[in-house]
Amino acid sequence: MVIGYLVALCIVSAINIVILTRINHGGQRGPYFAICFAAFISCVGHLFLALSTDVGEAIIANKMNYVAAVFLPMFTFNAVVAVCGVRVPSWASLFLYLLSFLVFGLSATVGFSDVYYTSIEYVKTYGVGNYVATYGPGHTLFNVMLVGYVVANISLIVHSFAKKKNVSYKSLIALSLIEVVSIGSFILARFMETDTLIMPAVYVFDQFALLYICFRVRYYDITQNVVNALEENNTDGYISVFSDFHFLGANKIAYGFFQELRRCRVDKAMSNNSEMELLLINWIKDFESGKKIEFKEVSRGSHHYKLSLKVLRFAAQKAAYLFKVEDDTEIHNYVRMLGNSNSRLENLAKTNATQIHAIQEQMVVGMANMVESRDSSTGGHIKRTSQVVAILVDELRKDPNSNYSEKFYDSLIKSAPMHDLGKIAIDDAILRKPGRFTPEEYETMKTHPARGAAIVENLLSQIEDPSFVQIARNVAWFHHEHFNGNGYPNGLKGSEIPFEARVMAIADVYDALVSKRCYKDKFSFEKAYEIITEGMGTQFDPSLRAFFDRARPRLEEYYRSMEA
Repeated sequence: MVIGYLVALCIVSAINIVILTRINHGGQRGPYFAICFAAFISCVGHLFLALSTDVGEAIIANKMNYVAAVFLPMFTFNAVVAVCGVRVPSWASLFLYLLSFLVFGLSATVGFSDVYYTSIEYVKTYGVGNYVATYGPGHTLFNVMLVGYVVANISLIVHSFAKKKNVSYKSLIALSLIEVVSIGSFILARFMETDTLIMPAVYVFDQFALLYICFRVRYYDITQNVVNALEENNTDGYISVFSDFHFLGANKIAYGFFQELRRCRVDKAMSNNSEMELLLINWIKDFESGKKIEFKEVSRGSHHYKLSLKVLRFAAQKAAYLFKVEDDTEIHNYVRMLGNSNSRLENLAKTNATQIHAIQEQMVVGMANMVESRDSSTGGHIKRTSQVVAILVDELRKDPNSNYSEKFYDSLIKSAPMHDLGKIAIDDAILRKPGRFTPEEYETMKTHPARGAAIVENLLSQIEDPSFVQIARNVAWFHHEHFNGNGYPNGLKGSEIPFEARVMAIADVYDALVSKRCYKDKFSFEKAYEIITEGMGTQFDPSLRAFFDRARPRLEEYYRSMEA
């Protein structure tokens, strides 16, 4: 009866692992798969313990149980951290792994030393094999570790219930059930000395709870869902080649466009054996020699392809070249069919360009609003800073000695909403953190300007005027640089910082000062003015002082109107 019960639990546990793999994109979420697999090992260990006939076999089965018993708390903690969106320092993770291996090493001494068990005796419980042990000093460390994980897990769950609205409460309830059932069952099993009957069932229950969490987490992983959606609807080919002409690979669509690529071996230098290989090699050579050719066209039979090039920089002198291949056969044939209807084609192109421009602008604003909706501390920041820039620019336009055109000023105002686009690539655990950042978190946060510049360039470079793209890129990349060189990400100073970024820096900081954030109250206009003017020459461009002074009444009037 007991043996059949344990066999059934082992089978159910194994099935759960298969289900987890199927619903979890091939088991990519490590903590969940690790828990399920450890639970399966424990179920098998309890089955072997029940089948044991002497103390030697019982000790071996018990050591198998401890593989799960020692590592399951750590895996469960990792799952709680993942669901709650908490970032654990790398040194802390390393310490937890080392602690688990230490405890497991102590448990492995059973039968050879009295460090973990001072004595162990083989017994029969409910007609199946079992043992009775007297715990040694090493077992105390196991108990301390269990209590520590329980306290940490409960604290994280309670904190997430109370403070983190971006975490699924249903997943938190499932985690709570895992903790309550596991703790209660562990205490009951120790009291009744029926570990073999109770704990395997508890592990299978934990698996079911994790399956529920994994099933729901799929819907909350926005990044993965976006990638999947884009890949499903993608019609473009991609080819990647390293700077030394080593072939890095291509997607299925590119292989379908150019069959000769199938003869290229990944990580091996491309040759001149095919037209496509020769085209890519010569293109890279031209690009590195200074000939920045970003688009080429290739015809194959009845098909016409448009190739574009992006450079992915990894380190000094290291780069990968990513070629995007679009099948524009229909457009090419359509243009050719139009023949001499140049005026009609020109009007159509202008109309399409206007529509694409509008879509592009909506996309940028939408992305900016998405960033703001993720950053719980900066509600309305995009709208307000854009207005502050517009007010400052109004004063700059009046300067008779200005070297900047009206087009430049219009582009600066239009670029303002894009200054924080790079935050879309920052993890929620950091972006939405209400308190101070750790040094490691701050370093991650400091990457958002460069990421924002890359996003701006990728979004706008094929649609917008190059001069506007440059202004928008500079605003995103350099608005955290300080005039004295103490800013980030590049430590630029003085005139090295583009003028548009120096204007954006004042608008960004001014709004942060006079607006309420989750971590501070808003400053008075007088205090904000004092901070900005004191920063002229250190954080801000002192030549902008006069324009800021003249803009001050309108700025204060604007923020008062926002409060009305």
